[in-house]
Formats: sequence, C-alpha cells, structure tokens
Amino acid sequence: MAKKKKKKILKHQTEYRYNEEDEKTIFEEILGFVGTFLICSVVIILVTSLIIKPNVVSGRSMYPALQTDDRGFSNVLALATEGVERGDIVTANMVNEEDGKTYSVVKRVIGLPGETIECRDEKVCINGKELDESQYLDESFAKEWYNTNGYFNDSFGPVTLKEDEYFLMGDNRPISMDSRETGPVKKEDILAKDFMVLFPFSRFGYHE
Repeated sequence: MAKKKKKKILKHQTEYRYNEEDEKTIFEEILGFVGTFLICSVVIILVTSLIIKPNVVSGRSMYPALQTDDRGFSNVLALATEGVERGDIVTANMVNEEDGKTYSVVKRVIGLPGETIECRDEKVCINGKELDESQYLDESFAKEWYNTNGYFNDSFGPVTLKEDEYFLMGDNRPISMDSRETGPVKKEDILAKDFMVLFPFSRFGYHE
C-alpha cells in the first residue's frame, strides 16, 4: 500500500498565515495614533486659548509698527498675568457699526476705565491733560502725513469710559477705524496683548 506523501508547507506560506497577534498589533497602532492625535489636539487648544493666539494683521491701521499681512501670534498669557495698560497693543473683538458684524482687530490702548478722553487741535487728552504718545507713535510718519494732508488726529469727544471699558486707537490715525467710530470695548472683549511677528522674516520681532 502506497504511503501518503506529507504536504510540504513552504516557508513563505507560514509567514503570511493569519496571526491573531498581528491583528492586536494593528489595533494597538490605531489606538496609539488616535491617542496621539487627541493629545496633540488638546495641547493645541490649551496653547491657543491660554498662552498664545495666532494672529494676522489686516490693513494699515497700525502702520508703521505693524503692517498688513504681518503674521504671528498675540500673547494671551501676558494679558492674564499683566493686565491691560495704556500703550499696549491688543487684539480685541470690535463691532463694526456699518454692518453690525464683530471683527477681531489689532489696536493700541489709549484710554483706561474711568477716564475721560478727547482730542482737540491734534492733541489727545486724558482727563484734560495732554497725553504723551512719543513712546509708540512714529513722529516722523505723523509729521509727514500732517504736512501733506493738513491733519493727523481728528478731533473727537470728550468720551467718559465706564469701569470696564477701554478706548482703542490705531497708530495710523487718519485711516484707522477704532473706538472713535465704534465706541469703547469692554475688558471681556480684549483677547490678547502684544504681537510677535514671525512672517515675513524681514519683519521678525516682538511688538508691545
């Protein structure tokens, strides 16, 4: 009687056989990927809500300190720890009276809660005293604009701020739409302060 031949199992067949351990490994890799993705998402949310706020400058209202399409971030943490001071560059929600929409804008803090602010004869005054703006306004730019157009600071006010209100203005006063038109902003509408320009690289720097 003829002997049955044993079926020879090739090496490559054993390598590609179903293996329960392989399935577990794939499942673990998927879980690892999902876990990493979730952790990264949480970190990004925490960073952008508690530490920094990605930002882009739109328009020339803060020229020459900041220019249109400057890209970088504003400092949320500094706002929480240092508060808001006069002269600070801030990112805030401001309502446009023309269309009723709320926009995120980058402006400078000029008036603080409880103060009365006005502008007469090109001079911004706080509580009746002329405000020294030489630390943040580009005097040569302001003078050049004045000599060409006959003005730089339009007259306004007086406006008395409530205990939770701030008066914001752009450095490029002739073209900036700010609290002179839209009114003061409340503290809760100020989202961050300062501005770190990352791009374009030629303008890299931190602005306060």
